[in-house]
Amino acid sequence: LLNTVSNELAKIQSEQNILSISEFNAIIHREIQNQPAPFIYERLGERYRHFFIDEFQDTSEMQWQNLIPLIDNALAGQDDFGNKGTLMIVGDPKQSIYRWRGGKAEQFIELSKDENPFSNKDKKLEHLNTNYRSYSEVIDFNNAFFGLISTEFTNADYKDLYENHSFQNTNSKKGGYVNISFLPVIEKNDFADEDEVVEKSDLYVLATLKTIMNVVREGFEYKDIVVLTRKRDQGIAIANYLTEQNIPLLSSETLMIQNATEVRLIIHLLKYLNNSSDLESKANFLHFLAVTKELEMPIHDFIALGMAQKFEKDFENWLLAFDVSLSFDNVRKKSLYEAVEIIISKFVLPSEGNAYVQYFLDIVLERDIRNQAGVADFLSYWDKNAEKFSIPSPEGNNAVRIMTIHKSKGLEFPVVIIPFAEEDYNRKPKDKLWLDTEDDLGVPKALIDNSSAVEGFGENASTVFNLKKQEELLDNINVLYVALTRAEEQLYVISQSLKERKDGEFPNNMASFFIKYLMNKGVYDPEKLEYDFGNKTKLSPSHKSIDLVKAIPIVSEVLNPKNIKIAQREALMWGTHQQEAISYGNVIHEILAFVKDKSDIDLAVTKAIENGLITFDQTEKVLLTLREIVNHPELIVCFDGHNKILNEQTIVQKEGKILKPDRIVLTENKEAYLLDYKTGASNAKYTRQIQEYQDAIEDLGYKVLKRALVYIGSEVDVVNL
Repeated sequence: LLNTVSNELAKIQSEQNILSISEFNAIIHREIQNQPAPFIYERLGERYRHFFIDEFQDTSEMQWQNLIPLIDNALAGQDDFGNKGTLMIVGDPKQSIYRWRGGKAEQFIELSKDENPFSNKDKKLEHLNTNYRSYSEVIDFNNAFFGLISTEFTNADYKDLYENHSFQNTNSKKGGYVNISFLPVIEKNDFADEDEVVEKSDLYVLATLKTIMNVVREGFEYKDIVVLTRKRDQGIAIANYLTEQNIPLLSSETLMIQNATEVRLIIHLLKYLNNSSDLESKANFLHFLAVTKELEMPIHDFIALGMAQKFEKDFENWLLAFDVSLSFDNVRKKSLYEAVEIIISKFVLPSEGNAYVQYFLDIVLERDIRNQAGVADFLSYWDKNAEKFSIPSPEGNNAVRIMTIHKSKGLEFPVVIIPFAEEDYNRKPKDKLWLDTEDDLGVPKALIDNSSAVEGFGENASTVFNLKKQEELLDNINVLYVALTRAEEQLYVISQSLKERKDGEFPNNMASFFIKYLMNKGVYDPEKLEYDFGNKTKLSPSHKSIDLVKAIPIVSEVLNPKNIKIAQREALMWGTHQQEAISYGNVIHEILAFVKDKSDIDLAVTKAIENGLITFDQTEKVLLTLREIVNHPELIVCFDGHNKILNEQTIVQKEGKILKPDRIVLTENKEAYLLDYKTGASNAKYTRQIQEYQDAIEDLGYKVLKRALVYIGSEVDVVNL
């Protein structure tokens, strides 16, 4: 099955001429391995002398190995003033939360010790020990909490990371508040009726709402609050409930493009255009019209009348009565992007849902360009990927933000609420492990169950199993570290109650960390569900929202292909005199391919106009240049019409090399003249190139009497060689 998927993926990549980023990295890695200074890196190294890598803990092993030769070249060399290159790496292994994407905290851990992959051994390590983000109560909590958690590790590096490198000094902001609460343990027999059973997720949602209301009563605004969840569906559940309770929200759900009314209209119309028998899409389109237009009839009646129009032409004529002019057949003839533009121009006012519509247009354009997508292809793509697209969060809205912990990385918020602060940190039994096998088995690797039973497969299996357990623990604690360090002033953790097992230990659940922390402080009581540290009175000054930003009016213009003008030559796009001269020279070069003698000039220019190579207005200038070339004293013999002319004739040499001189003039006496047209500045390689041409022609039994480079630009310059 995996092989079939791989083959299909390779087929798609070949058809669309694309390459996945992971495969691109692998190709680079294969090309540069065992090469201390690959050529491409030498060239880049001459340009870039100083490197800065941020969030290094999320760098994959292959990415780092690919960068080492480039950086090493810069660090080992010197510029014209004797200064060596530099590398600055910034990151925090405790915030490495992308192992599933190739991020490897262990690389940074090794670099912070003795590891140095560069020939330049001058390395300086600096720890930033002061936290300038949070109030002292939040910092003190995290210091104590993660210091205690470090004892969970058996891996020495991981333990050292949290035991010795998680402590942060406080700043001038004193105070703050930390609250840890637990849900009560729910037993099904607590309810007389099965319909009354309360799901644990419902309790988390209720606790989150209660916390938000308490925070607002303390003087915080909704926009000061963020709710962080580990999983996306947890955030959706909270968002749905808070919306029902009229709590203003900003989340990935409210910012999703597919939820915008205008975007839904476009999709419904595209579905109808793709299949006129799609009655659901037709009804949704009619509902949109009924809501947006001031109709005298009830919405239901309007939709029913529209649905009664069985033939498309009748439907179009019926719509005209409501000032809707649209030819579905004409729209079907347009490209995907043009079709969407027409729909927008007909039904979406510039002031309505513009941000969502503009982002949707960007998606359509990208898909259209990359895949030459039709409507059917785009609809299939949209059905699979619609949930991935959202507009950036607008600043200044007084609303609670909901996001995943991964998305919150690098951000900070006055008040952070973390519900669902529980996660089993042992690997799931259904997971598998790849294990290197002994040579006599005949296969390089084996896939085995990830459980303590793997220890029966030998010492190697036991080592791999324990390593994976520690990596899993580190990854989960790192996610917890990112979440707990986002708060500036107040931090609320909502977890679940746990019962001790018979052996006196708690289950392998993140909730046990909070219980152990409270036990270590001597305040834990199994019957108590809430603990707080510090004072929850708001300390940070309130900031009144002052709108200093002047709104920029939306400028919207309907796409009209007739207004599009295409630059025919590169010079018009670059706009430099040098590029204009080079571009003009290239045009003359192309026209000369059709000129054998002086009499061919007029016909060649006419063809150039017909082919769009030049405009009619350029005719006179081009004619003057061509006549200057054919009448040049050094070149007359090459254009007099008495000899055999070969323009851009391919010559295949014995070893298979292909040459193509611009112009070869052959006489009856087995003599030859060689011309090569050039643009731009002179270059030594041009001389070597024309020498190759001469050698090839002389191998054919001709004697080369003349060889010249003709530089064509604003002027014509002939260089005899």
